[in-house]
Formats: sequence, C-alpha cells, structure tokens
Amino acid sequence: MTPRTQTFRRGRYSIDILDGPLLGVCETPDKSRRLYLMIPNDDTEKALATIIHEAMHAEGVPDRLIDGHRDSAEHVARLLWRLGWRKGGRA
Repeated sequence: MTPRTQTFRRGRYSIDILDGPLLGVCETPDKSRRLYLMIPNDDTEKALATIIHEAMHAEGVPDRLIDGHRDSAEHVARLLWRLGWRKGGRA
C-alpha cells in the first residue's frame, strides 16, 4: 500500500505517485506542502534515487548536498540497491 502522507522535518506532505517520466518535484512548505513523486511503474535504482532525492528536499537538506552531477541521493540509492532493496519490499 502506498502512503498518502509523510511527516518530514519541514512538515507534513501529501504524496502522489504517478505514472510518467522519471521526475520528482518537492513543493516547499510555504506553498502547498505537497511532495510529488512522479516515477514509472518499473522498479529501478534511478526511481529509488528520485524518491530519496525528493525526500531529502522535504527534510531540508541543503541543495548543494543533493543537487549536482552525482548527488547524495544517488549514493544512498546505490547502497540500498546493492543491499537488495526493491519496490514492494526487499528482494
């Protein structure tokens, strides 16, 4: 079951997981307090990195740590992927 809300450091966010291009958007709390995760249905390391990246924005992690050529979310996703974490549970 997909969670509908999640509380992060910056507040409570609504979560929308949609079919579509591999994109993610995190609205800041002074706007709609919505965390949008737009990910494809397939189970990929890149999708995992996108979810982590947007969650880090919601936590208030500085952009310099999560935006760039190879961001922190990709490092975390790579570790989790290598450990066997997959959509719907552990592999």
